[in-house]
Amino acid sequence: MRDMIRRPASTLACLVVLLSMVGNLGCAFGEIYWTDPFKREFSLDRIQSRYTALVRFGNFIKASQYVDPEMASEFVSSFPSQDDLVFTDHESEQIVFEEETGRTNATVRVTYTAYYTHSPVVFEVTEIQHWYREGVTNNWLVRPEFVGLEKFAAAH
Repeated sequence: MRDMIRRPASTLACLVVLLSMVGNLGCAFGEIYWTDPFKREFSLDRIQSRYTALVRFGNFIKASQYVDPEMASEFVSSFPSQDDLVFTDHESEQIVFEEETGRTNATVRVTYTAYYTHSPVVFEVTEIQHWYREGVTNNWLVRPEFVGLEKFAAAH
Protein backbone atom coordinates (compact mmCIF):
# COMPACT_ATOMS: atom_id res chain seq x y z
CA MET A 1 0.00 0.00 0.00
CA ARG A 2 2.80 2.37 0.92
CA ASP A 3 4.53 1.80 -2.46
CA MET A 4 1.34 2.76 -4.28
CA ILE A 5 1.29 6.12 -2.50
CA ARG A 6 5.02 6.82 -2.96
CA ARG A 7 5.18 5.84 -6.63
CA PRO A 8 2.78 8.58 -7.93
CA ALA A 9 4.54 11.14 -5.74
CA SER A 10 7.98 10.18 -7.06
CA THR A 11 6.67 10.11 -10.64
CA LEU A 12 5.23 13.57 -10.17
CA ALA A 13 8.50 14.81 -8.67
CA CYS A 14 10.45 13.39 -11.63
CA LEU A 15 8.05 15.06 -14.04
CA VAL A 16 8.44 18.43 -12.30
CA VAL A 17 12.25 18.12 -12.37
CA LEU A 18 12.18 17.16 -16.05
CA LEU A 19 9.93 20.08 -17.01
CA SER A 20 12.12 22.43 -15.00
CA MET A 21 15.21 21.22 -16.84
CA VAL A 22 13.56 21.67 -20.24
CA GLY A 23 12.48 25.18 -19.25
CA ASN A 24 15.98 26.05 -18.12
CA LEU A 25 17.44 24.73 -21.38
CA GLY A 26 15.03 26.95 -23.27
CA CYS A 27 16.30 29.96 -21.35
CA ALA A 28 19.91 28.91 -21.82
CA PHE A 29 19.61 28.75 -25.60
CA GLY A 30 17.50 31.87 -26.11
CA GLU A 31 14.03 33.10 -25.50
CA ILE A 32 10.96 31.69 -27.14
CA TYR A 33 8.71 34.27 -28.75
CA TRP A 34 5.36 32.58 -29.24
CA THR A 35 3.69 35.66 -30.75
CA ASP A 36 6.84 36.78 -32.61
CA PRO A 37 8.59 33.58 -33.75
CA PHE A 38 10.97 35.38 -36.13
CA LYS A 39 11.95 37.91 -33.43
CA ARG A 40 11.01 40.86 -35.62
CA GLU A 41 9.74 42.92 -32.72
CA PHE A 42 12.76 41.96 -30.63
CA SER A 43 15.25 42.85 -33.39
CA LEU A 44 13.53 46.15 -34.19
CA ASP A 45 13.46 47.08 -30.50
CA ARG A 46 17.23 46.55 -30.27
CA ILE A 47 18.01 48.40 -33.52
CA GLN A 48 15.64 51.26 -32.69
CA SER A 49 17.19 51.69 -29.24
CA ARG A 50 20.70 51.73 -30.71
CA TYR A 51 19.78 54.22 -33.44
CA THR A 52 17.97 56.52 -30.98
CA ALA A 53 20.93 56.46 -28.58
CA LEU A 54 23.30 57.40 -31.41
CA VAL A 55 21.09 60.34 -32.38
CA ARG A 56 20.69 61.38 -28.76
CA PHE A 57 24.47 61.45 -28.27
CA GLY A 58 24.99 63.32 -31.54
CA ASN A 59 26.73 60.55 -33.43
CA PHE A 60 24.77 61.17 -36.63
CA ILE A 61 27.31 59.50 -38.91
CA LYS A 62 27.04 56.18 -37.06
CA ALA A 63 23.26 56.58 -36.79
CA SER A 64 23.08 56.99 -40.56
CA GLN A 65 23.93 53.28 -41.01
CA TYR A 66 20.34 52.57 -39.88
CA VAL A 67 18.83 55.19 -42.20
CA ASP A 68 17.36 54.41 -45.61
CA PRO A 69 20.36 54.70 -48.00
CA GLU A 70 18.47 57.23 -50.14
CA MET A 71 18.16 59.54 -47.11
CA ALA A 72 21.47 58.92 -45.32
CA SER A 73 23.50 61.88 -46.64
CA GLU A 74 20.59 64.28 -46.14
CA PHE A 75 20.13 62.89 -42.63
CA VAL A 76 23.75 63.67 -41.65
CA SER A 77 23.75 67.14 -43.19
CA SER A 78 20.42 68.19 -41.64
CA PHE A 79 21.83 68.50 -38.12
CA PRO A 80 23.71 71.49 -36.76
CA SER A 81 27.19 70.88 -35.38
CA GLN A 82 27.36 69.02 -32.06
CA ASP A 83 29.38 71.98 -30.80
CA ASP A 84 26.18 74.04 -31.14
CA LEU A 85 23.36 71.57 -30.43
CA VAL A 86 23.24 69.22 -27.45
CA PHE A 87 20.57 66.57 -26.90
CA THR A 88 20.10 66.01 -23.18
CA ASP A 89 17.45 63.31 -23.05
CA HIS A 90 14.96 61.31 -25.09
CA GLU A 91 11.75 59.39 -24.60
CA SER A 92 10.51 56.70 -26.98
CA GLU A 93 6.90 55.69 -27.30
CA GLN A 94 5.85 52.13 -28.01
CA ILE A 95 6.66 50.58 -31.40
CA VAL A 96 3.52 50.25 -33.50
CA PHE A 97 3.66 47.50 -36.14
CA GLU A 98 1.53 47.56 -39.26
CA GLU A 99 0.01 44.09 -39.10
CA GLU A 100 -1.58 44.27 -42.55
CA THR A 101 1.88 44.49 -44.18
CA GLY A 102 3.10 41.34 -42.46
CA ARG A 103 5.04 43.27 -39.82
CA THR A 104 7.37 44.77 -42.45
CA ASN A 105 6.65 48.33 -41.31
CA ALA A 106 6.54 50.00 -37.92
CA THR A 107 6.41 53.50 -36.50
CA VAL A 108 7.88 54.97 -33.33
CA ARG A 109 7.60 58.51 -32.00
CA VAL A 110 10.65 59.75 -30.09
CA THR A 111 10.91 63.08 -28.29
CA TYR A 112 14.37 64.51 -27.69
CA THR A 113 15.17 67.34 -25.30
CA ALA A 114 17.88 69.65 -26.59
CA TYR A 115 19.49 73.06 -26.25
CA TYR A 116 21.94 75.23 -28.14
CA THR A 117 25.21 75.86 -26.33
CA HIS A 118 24.85 79.64 -26.76
CA SER A 119 21.33 79.69 -25.26
CA PRO A 120 19.90 78.37 -22.00
CA VAL A 121 16.54 77.67 -23.64
CA VAL A 122 15.64 73.98 -23.68
CA PHE A 123 13.38 72.75 -26.48
CA GLU A 124 11.92 69.50 -27.73
CA VAL A 125 12.43 67.87 -31.08
CA THR A 126 10.11 65.08 -32.17
CA GLU A 127 11.27 62.35 -34.49
CA ILE A 128 8.79 60.06 -36.15
CA GLN A 129 10.74 56.96 -37.06
CA HIS A 130 9.23 55.01 -39.97
CA TRP A 131 10.94 51.61 -39.87
CA TYR A 132 10.79 49.05 -42.65
CA ARG A 133 12.39 45.78 -43.63
CA GLU A 134 12.50 44.09 -46.99
CA GLY A 135 11.71 40.44 -47.49
CA VAL A 136 12.01 38.04 -44.59
CA THR A 137 15.14 39.52 -43.04
CA ASN A 138 15.33 41.40 -39.76
CA ASN A 139 17.45 44.12 -41.35
CA TRP A 140 15.42 47.16 -40.32
CA LEU A 141 16.02 50.62 -41.82
CA VAL A 142 14.48 53.92 -40.80
CA ARG A 143 13.05 56.87 -42.68
CA PRO A 144 13.31 59.58 -40.01
CA GLU A 145 11.04 62.59 -39.93
CA PHE A 146 12.10 65.36 -37.52
CA VAL A 147 9.57 67.92 -36.35
CA GLY A 148 10.71 71.03 -34.51
CA LEU A 149 14.40 71.00 -35.41
CA GLU A 150 14.10 73.31 -38.41
CA LYS A 151 12.67 76.31 -36.52
CA PHE A 152 15.43 76.19 -33.94
CA ALA A 153 18.09 75.63 -36.59
CA ALA A 154 16.77 78.69 -38.47
CA ALA A 155 16.89 80.81 -35.30
CA HIS A 156 20.47 79.74 -34.71
